Amino acid sequence: MSTILLTYGTRPIAQRIAKALSPHHSIILASNEEIPSVLSNTYKSIPNPANPVFAHEVLKLCLDQHIDLVIPLGAAEIEVLGASIILLKEYGISVIIPSLTSQQPIAQHISSDTPLQIAQDGISLLDKLPTPEAAQNGVYALAGDTWLPVII
Repeated sequence: MSTILLTYGTRPIAQRIAKALSPHHSIILASNEEIPSVLSNTYKSIPNPANPVFAHEVLKLCLDQHIDLVIPLGAAEIEVLGASIILLKEYGISVIIPSLTSQQPIAQHISSDTPLQIAQDGISLLDKLPTPEAAQNGVYALAGDTWLPVII
C-alpha cells in the first residue's frame, strides 16, 4: 500500500479523490490554505507554491510521513513540483501531473457525479487497469466524451 499526499485537501474534489483512493492507498491531505485549528490533526499545512521553499517543504513532509506519491491539484503547485520532479525522484517520491498545453481545457468545477480517473503512467490508481490515452498522469474528469485534467 502506497502513501499518497494530495494537495488542496480541504476542497470537496480532494475529499472525493481521497475517498476513491483510500481503499487501496494511505492518504495524507495537505493544503496551503488556512486550516481551522479543529482540523489541524487531519490536514498537513504546506506553504504557498509561490514561496521559494515550497518544493523543499513538500519533500520534507514526504520524508517525514513516508509518502511515496504526490498528487498536486493546484496549477501553481503543478508548475513548481513539475520543475522539482527529479529532486523528489532522488528520494523515491513520484509526482503525477498531467501533461498540459497552453490551449488545453481543464476541469475546475466538477459535480459529485462526474466520473474521475486518477492515473500514473497510464495505469489507474483506482483499479490498476489501463487508463484512456487522454488520461495518462494526474487526476481527470470526464466531460462529455473527453477526459480533462482536474486543476484548481
